Order: sequence, then structure tokens, then C-alpha cells
Amino acid sequence: MLAPPAFAVRPQDPPPPAAPLPQDLGETVVVAPRSKPTLTTSRADVIVVTGEALERTGERNLPRAIAKAAGTGVWMQETNTGGGSPVVRGLIGPHVLILVDGVRLNDSSTRLGPNQSLNTIDPAHVERVEVVKGPSSVLYGSDAVGGTILVWTKRRKPGSASATGALGAFGVELEGSAESATEGGRGSLGVSWANDTDGAIAIGSLAEWDDLRTGGGEVDFTGYHSTGFFSSWEHAFGSKRSLRAILRIHRDFDVPRTDRLIAGYGQTQPSNSEFDFKVQENTGYTLVYEDQEAGPFADRIQARFFLRRYVEERQIRNTGSNNRRLEQDDVQGFGVGVDVVKDLGGGHRLTWGVDFERDDVDSDRTDTNVVTSAQTAQPGSFAPNAHYASAGVFAQDEIRDVAGFDVTVGARYSYYDFSFNQITSSPSGGPEQEGDFDALTASVQAARSLSSSTRVVATVAQGFRAPHLDDLARNSTVFGGTELANPDLDPEKSLTGEIALEYTSNPWRATVAVYHSTLSDYIGRVLVDAGDPGTTGDETYLRENVGTVEFMGVEAEVRRSLGADSPWSVGGGVTWTRGRQYDDTINPATGTADFDDVPARRIPPLFGRASLTYDALDEDPVVQWGELALLMASEQDDLHPEDLSDPRIDPDGTAGWAALNADVGGPLGASGASSWSFGVHNVLDKEYRVHGSGVDAPGINAVVGLRWSF
Repeated sequence: MLAPPAFAVRPQDPPPPAAPLPQDLGETVVVAPRSKPTLTTSRADVIVVTGEALERTGERNLPRAIAKAAGTGVWMQETNTGGGSPVVRGLIGPHVLILVDGVRLNDSSTRLGPNQSLNTIDPAHVERVEVVKGPSSVLYGSDAVGGTILVWTKRRKPGSASATGALGAFGVELEGSAESATEGGRGSLGVSWANDTDGAIAIGSLAEWDDLRTGGGEVDFTGYHSTGFFSSWEHAFGSKRSLRAILRIHRDFDVPRTDRLIAGYGQTQPSNSEFDFKVQENTGYTLVYEDQEAGPFADRIQARFFLRRYVEERQIRNTGSNNRRLEQDDVQGFGVGVDVVKDLGGGHRLTWGVDFERDDVDSDRTDTNVVTSAQTAQPGSFAPNAHYASAGVFAQDEIRDVAGFDVTVGARYSYYDFSFNQITSSPSGGPEQEGDFDALTASVQAARSLSSSTRVVATVAQGFRAPHLDDLARNSTVFGGTELANPDLDPEKSLTGEIALEYTSNPWRATVAVYHSTLSDYIGRVLVDAGDPGTTGDETYLRENVGTVEFMGVEAEVRRSLGADSPWSVGGGVTWTRGRQYDDTINPATGTADFDDVPARRIPPLFGRASLTYDALDEDPVVQWGELALLMASEQDDLHPEDLSDPRIDPDGTAGWAALNADVGGPLGASGASSWSFGVHNVLDKEYRVHGSGVDAPGINAVVGLRWSF
């Protein structure tokens, strides 16, 4: 779902040409060197949302909170209430990279299409989120095609004070929120401590959501519950060196796949009588070493070592079947990353780094006859003994004042290899299969001030997505039949051009970005067996590099203060995206190229928002902030042929809609460390669906939040 960026914090405007190259963002902000804004970073392309802003949205999970706070350019698809997959620049799923503290959340099992990865990050653990629109493959490698979402977790720095302002004192923070649409809520308890050399924080959290009530009534198979734990310890070796250890664990339990359990468009009965994610467990261990006096060859070095694990258990039974499948995928990975920054003088600042990652995937399945209780071992979702490794090296140079332009250029080389046992009917598989591929990626960005208030930024950037094990080594059941893996796939490659214009002159602030992107060697599917002509759902497809997809769009945003001494401001934004697929593959069943010059899949409609915002000028009013926001989306009937057969999407098109939200909040007590918030969302109780989602949006929803700190 979308909403206005009332609480988003934008990157600071670039310094004038005579200023030194930009330094780090400040003591309280954690950022990997490669993630730091450059001289040419455009406010149209980067949105930074603070943890406080995420809290103020009143949303139940991180995906919904990001979409509401970030606004323009971010569309959020929800297959079920336990999901939330961002669409950025027309792309979704593995084409949008998610990182947590500089470590990839996307792994080799990330599936093609919407996924729930972002929902496995607990909002209580998050300090801030950065949304980067457009390709970032030079910095981050595979998957950073449509955009990149950077999640940074909370910490207590050495030498930092508690909420009461006392150094060395323990800090305690209790947070909670409840909403009426699910008659559910979430809460967390955090404790922290710091002295001159060490700082630590630990947070435990839980959430319980009942079935969702939409504008059309209650929807079955939407409730679930979660638990989470997070800790961070940081030790300072003097003022310039530090070591930080991070642990995060999040578990979702009994999450129903709603779109498979209720009859969708074109269906007389649901696809499944059972489809629950019994467990979704995301665990990460990260060790970060930071050195800001590294010597003559580096001004700053950051090294990261991480371990990660994702476990997913699914219980599935097709409608009318006596066979219940219990499937489990266990993805364990580790890796290292190193970032180095050096000011070369003469207006050059060089950032370079290396990455290495490896995943091992273990997958199993047990079938149970619900009548006889007989059990049979079956091959798992992924091929046996599946391994996936990647390595990359990149360099980026910021160059000041090249004929009046600031310029950033970068390049990356990436290499991938994989192996697994051939997929057979046996759980142990057949002979080993292996392969590799590589990619060379480059980008250039130039910025120029046209006046004291106006700046233009031009970007040409390549991106790529390496095939995951999900593409190479996993056969899957999809709407319409079976999809077979293909170990001979090539990486997808993108080329994007963009022009962004920024205007800042009190009381106005505005941005507009126009872009065009081509994604070649697109991984889709081709029909290899039509099955019984009189039966639907028994077709067999093969994943294949099938052609090209083109995207173009416009994103515009404006905000105006209603006076130099006024707490009120108004703002709005609009996003328009168009996508076309070009694929001359002939469908043997029809004799035509069914996917040639057709709309791309899951393209959001024209959407936008308008808001009236209040931010108190006094330090401690009862009501410190407030917002009235109107959210809008037009009809989307420009559908891909596979959208027409997707039970989540009305084949006549998703209807347009408008919804009204109201939120207010303020401090509790004179210190301001504690706070309250209250919101009423979808005030008019409208029934509507966000395009591509498997469940309607919540109906009228009262939300209350409290944070108590000492």
C-alpha cells in the first residue's frame, strides 16, 4: 500500500562546488561506506525513513510501514497479510535487493515473483530504512535492478546517554501498538547500557494478528503470530576504531497463503484446502569492524563477516486431495564484505570493495495420506546438495567539478558458480550438475546546479540479476501447472537512463524524475507440454531467458510550507509506470508469440497522494505532529496474459480507489522520551484492493501506539 512521505528524511542537498568532498553522515548514523550518498545522489532517487517515522505510520509490519512513509515510487504488493513485496520502478521480488546492516537478505532461494523477505525483519529492531530507486548493481551486485532497500538496525553507541541523559545508566524502552482491523497488535521490550568503551542493546518482541477485516467484511485465513529477538554490542578501540556484533532472529508462525485458500478471480473453489507457512525463521549474525585511521592507503575501512539462515516450513494440500505435503527448505549462508574509502586529492574520492558469499540449501518433503496416515518421503523443493557461491569486486570514483559537473563513475565484476545433484524422482537425486556465469556492470552519474535553487542529475546505469537456485535447481507448482528448473540460464541484464530535477527554495521543495529501463535476457517460462487439452492446470513450463522487458516512468513530488513560522505544510506526489514485454517465443499450443509486445506483469497503476501535515514548533505540546492524507490509485487494466489468469488479479482490471488516513501523536511527560500516537486509517471504510495483491486492503482501522522510555 502507498502513502505520503510525511516523515521521510531526504539526503541533504549537495554542497557547493568549492566545498570539500562529503564526509560521513554523523555520529548517530550507521552506514557502510559504499552506502553513503555521493556528490551526485539525487533526492528524487533516495528516501531515508527514520525509525520514528516508521513508528508513526501505525502499520502492523515493516513492508506496510515503508510504503506508507516512503510514498512516491514505492508500491507494496501483499499476497497475504504475512507478506509484503515492494514494487520499485515496475520490478518486484528478486529484482529489488534488500540488505540489513549491509548484508544481503536476498539469498539463493529468493523466488521469482513476490516474496515475504521484508516481512521477516521486525520493525522493533529497525533504526532507519533507505529506499534507493533504480539500479545499484555496481555497489551491491545481483538483484539491485529496480531498486535497493537498506535496513539499518538499532544500536547503543559507546559513550551515548540513555533516555534520561545519563551515561552509563541502563535504558529501558517499552513499545506497543494495537489495531482494530485485525484485533491484534505487537509489542517489544528493549534494554540498553553504555559506558565510554562499550554499548549494548537487546530487544524482545512479539505480535499477534487475527483475521483481517476489510471494507467488504472479515477475510478468513489471514491471521498469524510472530516472535523476535535482537541484540547489538559495540566496543570502541579509541575514537576511530570499533567492533560491533549483531544478532537478529525473527519467526512467523502459521502464516496462511490467503490467495490459495480462498477462491480468487476465475475460480469456483480455492486451489488448496491447506497452505500454511508453519514457520518462517530468519536469523542473522553479523560482525562489523570499522577503522577510520587505516593509514596512507585508506581513510576508512569497514569489514563485515556474517552468517545467515532462513528456514521455511510449508504444509500444503490441494483441494480435493488426500495428500498433505510437509515441505522444509533450510538455507544456510556465510560471507564477507570489505569497503575502503580514500580521498585521492584533486577532487577525487575513491570507494572500492570486495564481496564473497556462499549458500548451502537443504530441502526435504514428507507426504502424508490424511485418510490412512501413511507417510512417504519425496524429493524436496530444491535439488539435493545445492550450493551457490558469488564473488565480486567494485570501484567507484566521485569527481568534483568536471567542466561544471560533479561526476560519479563506477564498475563491478561479479562471478557466480553453483552445483547440485540432478533432479530426479529420488530424494537423493542423480549425477552432479554444475555451472557458472559472470557479469561486468558499470554506471555514470553527473550533477549540475542550474541555479541556487535548481539542480539536474543525469544517470546511465547497468544492472543485472544472476539466476538463483530457485531458477536453476527448483521445480515448483504455479498457477496453471508445473514450472521446471533450468541450469543453463544466463543472467538478466538491464540498462537504465534517468533525468532528475530538484528544486529547493523556501517554502517550496520539489523533485521530478523521468526514466527508461530495458531488461534483457529476462527469465520467464516457455510451454513444453500442454497436457490434456480439456484440462487446465496440468501444463508444464520450463524457465528460460525469453526476451526483453522495457519500463518507463515518471515520479514527481512537491511540498510547501504554509509560512515561515507555520507548523503546517502541504504536499503531494504521483507515480506513473509503464512496462512492455517483447518475446518472440512461439507457443506450440497456439502457434503465436503470446508474450510479444504485451504489458509487463504486475505493473502498478498510476498512483499518488496528497497530504496536510502538522509539526509543532514548540518542544512539548500535547499534540506534536499530525497528518491528514488522501491516497489514490487509478484503474489498472493494462494486464499481461499471465495477469489475466492470476486468481489475485481481476481479469477486467483492478478498480481504482481512494482512501483517507488521519494520524496524530505527541510526547508523554516533560522529557519527551515517551510518546503516544493514534490513527484512523481508511476513514470511509472503502473496499479496495492494491493491484497484484491476494487480499483486499484493511477497512476502517483504528490504531493506537505507545512508547515508554527511561
